[in-house]
Amino acid sequence: MMPRCGRVSSRVTKRSLSKRVFATMLTMSLITIAVFALALTLFMQKRLVDSTSEELASEARVVAASLNSSPSYVGMLRRLQQDDTRITLVGRDGDVLYDTDIDESKMGDHGDRPEIEAAFETGSGSADRSSSTLGEVMLYEAVRLADGSVVRLAKGEAGYLSVLWSLAGPVAILTAVGIVVSVAVARRESRRIIEPLLEVDLDHPQRNAQNAYAEMEPMLERIETQRQELKRQVRVLANNDRMRREFTANITHELKTPLTTVSGYAELIANGMVTDEADLRDFGRRIYNEAGRLTSLVNDILTLSNLDEAERSEDGAASATLGTREPIDVPRTLDGIAQRLEQVAQRADVRIELACEPAMVVGVPRLIDELAYNLASNAIRYNRPGGVVTLSCGVEQVGGSDADEASGLFAPYICVADTGIGIAAEEQGKIFERFYRVDKSRSKARGGTGLGLAIVKHAAAYHGARIELDSELGRGTSISVHFPVQELPEL
Repeated sequence: MMPRCGRVSSRVTKRSLSKRVFATMLTMSLITIAVFALALTLFMQKRLVDSTSEELASEARVVAASLNSSPSYVGMLRRLQQDDTRITLVGRDGDVLYDTDIDESKMGDHGDRPEIEAAFETGSGSADRSSSTLGEVMLYEAVRLADGSVVRLAKGEAGYLSVLWSLAGPVAILTAVGIVVSVAVARRESRRIIEPLLEVDLDHPQRNAQNAYAEMEPMLERIETQRQELKRQVRVLANNDRMRREFTANITHELKTPLTTVSGYAELIANGMVTDEADLRDFGRRIYNEAGRLTSLVNDILTLSNLDEAERSEDGAASATLGTREPIDVPRTLDGIAQRLEQVAQRADVRIELACEPAMVVGVPRLIDELAYNLASNAIRYNRPGGVVTLSCGVEQVGGSDADEASGLFAPYICVADTGIGIAAEEQGKIFERFYRVDKSRSKARGGTGLGLAIVKHAAAYHGARIELDSELGRGTSISVHFPVQELPEL
C-alpha cells in the first residue's frame, strides 16, 4: 500500500507542476502578443498622423498662397473643393469669417485656439486634438495671410481604437497560432523539467549530481551548501545563546552588588539607625559611589549594545546609532583624557605622561574617546604606586621604504603603556571578553565595570583597527590600536 501511495503523490506533483509551467508560458505568450499588438497600433497610428500632418501642412501652404494672390479670400475659399478637409478663415480679431462645414455666424471666437495663436505670432501653427466620441484625431494646420488673418485647415485621422480594430483579424490569427505553439512547447518543457526534479534526493543532493542536468548542478551545490550553512548557524545560535545566558548572569550579578549596597545603606538611614552626622556623610558617600558605579555599568552596557547593533546593520543605520564619522585630532583627544584622569591618577599615585605626534583618525569621536579613555583608566587602575602611564600616538608607514617616505602610506595608531602588575600569558587572550577580570579578588576593589576592554575591542573593530597586546607579569602592559590608512576629507 505504501509504494502505491508514493506513486500517486508523484503523479499529482507532476501534473501540478506541468500546469504551472503551461499556464506561465501561455500567459507570457499572450502578454507578448498583446504588447506587440499595442506597439504595432501605436506605431501605425503615429505614422498615419505624421503622414497626414505633412500633407495637411502642404495643403495649408498652397491654400494660403492662393488666398494671398486672390482679391477676395471668401470668394476663393468657396471655389475650393476640399471633400475631406475643413477650411476656416479667422480674422485678426479672432472672429470666424468663413467655414466650409459650419455657419460662421454660429461659431464663437477662435483667437484662443493653440494653432491660431501660434499662426498670429509666428506665421504658422499646428495642433491635434483627440475625439473620444468619434474615435479619431483631428489635425489642424494654420497659416497667417498677408492681411494678418489666418486660414486653418483641419482633417480627421483614425484614432488608436480605430487602428486597433482594423488589426483585429491579424491579431486574432497571431493569437491562435501563439496559443497552439505555447501549448505544445509547454507540454514538452514541463516533462523535461519535471523528470529530473522528481529524482532528486534533497537529503543527499550531491548523490544526484551525475544523473541531473548540467543546469541543475549549481542548484544541488547550493542546496548542499545551505545544508552545511544551516548546521553552522545552528552551532552559532547555540553558542550565542550560551553567551547571552552568561552575559545576562554577569549583568545580574554586577547590578545586584551595588543595588544591594545602596538598598542596605538607604534602609539603615530610613529606619533612623544612623544618627551620627559623620556616619550619615559616610553612608551618603558610599551610596553616591555605588550609584556612580551603576551609572557607569549601564552606560557601558548601552555602548556595547549599540556597537553590537552597528556591526549587524548597514552603514546608514550604524551612523544613526553611534554617530557620524569625522576627522579626529588624536593628540588633542589624548590630552583631554589625560586632564580628565589627572585626579584619578593622583589618588592612585600614578603619573600620566604624553608622547604624542600628529595623527588624524576618521571615526566616531565618542567611540575613539571611549576607546582611549578605557585603556588609560585601566592602565591607572592596575598600576603600582609611583608608576607611570604613557599615552602616545602617531603614524606608522605602511608600504614603501624608510629611505623614501613619499613612496609609502601612513596609518595612525594609539598606544597606552603602564608599569603596572602585567597580565599572565594564559590570560591575555581573554581580557577583551565582557566581564572578564584577571584578578577577580582585587578587580572590584579597584573599580571598573569589567566592560572597558570589551568596548575597546568592539570600537576598534568598528573602525577597522587591530589591537596589539604586549604584557609581562610584574613589568607592565602595553596596548596599541593600529588604524587602517586614513582617507581624510579635503578641508
